[in-house]
Amino acid sequence: MSYREENEQVILSMSKEDYETVLAALASFTVLHLARPGHTERICALMNRLNSGNPHYTPYQVEERKS
Repeated sequence: MSYREENEQVILSMSKEDYETVLAALASFTVLHLARPGHTERICALMNRLNSGNPHYTPYQVEERKS
């Protein structure tokens, strides 16, 4: 796994196995925090961004909350 910063962005390179572990960890965190307002939407939006360009990924539908 490698880490670097470029143009105010963090660029991570990892194995597919590590990537699947990251997704599973995010999913587990989401399940634990389903009742907390805003957490689920932020994590699902993050997972959608992490998988942008992944042809095997179906994005989560993230509803905007009204204040």
